[in-house]
Amino acid sequence: MALPPGANKLALLECDPGLGKSLIALDLCARLSRGLPFPDGAPSPGPANSLVLNAEDGPADTVRARLVSPGADLNRVFVPSAGHLGAIRLPGQIRRLEDAITAAAARLVVIDPLLAFLDSNVSSGSDQSVRRALEPLAELAARLECVILLIRHLIKKGAKRAVYSGAGAIGLLGLCRSAWLVGRDPGHPGQCVLAQVKNNLAPQQTSLAYQVASDEGGAVRLSWHGTSPWSADQVVAGPGRSSARVKARAFLMGLLKDGPRLVRDIWAEAQKQNFALRTLQRARDDLLIDRQCVTLDGRRNNWWLLPGQRLPAEAYPPVDPEADISPWLDRLEEKYGHLTPLDDDDA
Repeated sequence: MALPPGANKLALLECDPGLGKSLIALDLCARLSRGLPFPDGAPSPGPANSLVLNAEDGPADTVRARLVSPGADLNRVFVPSAGHLGAIRLPGQIRRLEDAITAAAARLVVIDPLLAFLDSNVSSGSDQSVRRALEPLAELAARLECVILLIRHLIKKGAKRAVYSGAGAIGLLGLCRSAWLVGRDPGHPGQCVLAQVKNNLAPQQTSLAYQVASDEGGAVRLSWHGTSPWSADQVVAGPGRSSARVKARAFLMGLLKDGPRLVRDIWAEAQKQNFALRTLQRARDDLLIDRQCVTLDGRRNNWWLLPGQRLPAEAYPPVDPEADISPWLDRLEEKYGHLTPLDDDDA
């Protein structure tokens, strides 16, 4: 997750309580304060300042304390007291917010959660009302060249698609140029997934896995675990109806987490676990596993790879740039057959 290009837009983060939405926002503030790369490896525009408005946690005992664990420069992250901006209401008091952003020279502004900072006459379920309330906020972000990250909860009953999962009017999603969603990892219940719902300014970003953990002093923090194969829609849908399919996804993730594997090795391990061929195929498709075939030393090798993985160098035959190996490969194709039902499926 990185700041949108241009750094002058509204962004949205949607999450159920207890899954670390506030920690994600504070992690971004900490990285920005020291100019550290974002969780996906994208470069930071920092060191730069942030402004955090949080209506659910105490500014000193919780918010600022949670900035210490990720190593934030506390001189660059401003957390107003509840008596100051904690009672601000938008859009009626947007001038107060503008003054605070200007005073802090903030590049990132977090409003957590958004609904707690809206005027009482704003109907969160009405597209028209939400747009009227937030258009001044979008104009403010553009004028002050900052990202304003809005945080909202998900609806209590699961939606079929991520774009409909946020509480309130869908117009909020329309106003934001980028949006992310957090949910439990369908294949690893102990993990969560941060997945992008939309991005109007850049290509879709890769989903990321993380856990909420505690450091040695008991402080709550995030532990990032790299890319995740799950899309926002898949996170919203959950683990699905088939427990065998869920187990197969976890099985494949465990086999492939350290790198690509040969299909014949995967099939051998799958048979030990008594996975049906169709269950394994469906789990493979759920995880967006890539399939690549390489012929090495006269043997056809099929590989499965998680998104973002690459085949190891030893998977490829040495190449003579002056040799035309096409006829040789054609003969091998005719001579050697497939080894397993999974190989047949990959053909």
